[in-house]
Amino acid sequence: MKKVFLLSIALIGAASTFAQTVTYAIKAGVNFSEISASIQNITASSKSLTGFHVGGVVDLGFSKSFSIQPGILYTTKGGSSSDVTADGTTSGANASKITLNYLEIPVNFLYHAPAGKGSVFLGGGPYVGLGLSGSAPLVDGNGQATGQTQSVHFGSSTDDIANPDFGINFLGGYKFDGGFTLSAGYGLGLANLSNDNSVTIHNKGLSFSLGYFFK
Repeated sequence: MKKVFLLSIALIGAASTFAQTVTYAIKAGVNFSEISASIQNITASSKSLTGFHVGGVVDLGFSKSFSIQPGILYTTKGGSSSDVTADGTTSGANASKITLNYLEIPVNFLYHAPAGKGSVFLGGGPYVGLGLSGSAPLVDGNGQATGQTQSVHFGSSTDDIANPDFGINFLGGYKFDGGFTLSAGYGLGLANLSNDNSVTIHNKGLSFSLGYFFK
């Protein structure tokens, strides 16, 4: 994972030397995440888990209509359901929700078009997420909270969540002349988060963000 971060920094640095404009922004917002799991030809998705993201982005403008926008975000993912447990099984559930905390690097390729007193932007690109920590509040057989929380670990054992996560982002929004942005995105996880060969787990979810570009 260290190599991925170093390579990303090197590529961003190289691209910035060719950019016509370089601007920086902070952004934060809300996530509505889900986990999808497939086991023995049975597929289930969790209910939506509300979380958040916060971080910064760099917009490398190559023309008035095209830019590359890498970033680094602290973001929460996971799902809220008794159908999917911390180890990915869909029976004998004991977790009311699963929260996974990531340090994520998205790299979005954006098209910009003037609109009113600002501009509309659309695009997308890949992301890589380094899993930091996770938790799963436990419930009893009747679905009642026990007051206990199970830690969710990232690693290579069967009970761990595979690391890193990666996938594709789709992004759209509006940038005001004053520097503020409103955006919506959808992240589709492509990495299998399960270390069990009989189980497939993926992250997915919507996000809504407010950002500000410094002049």
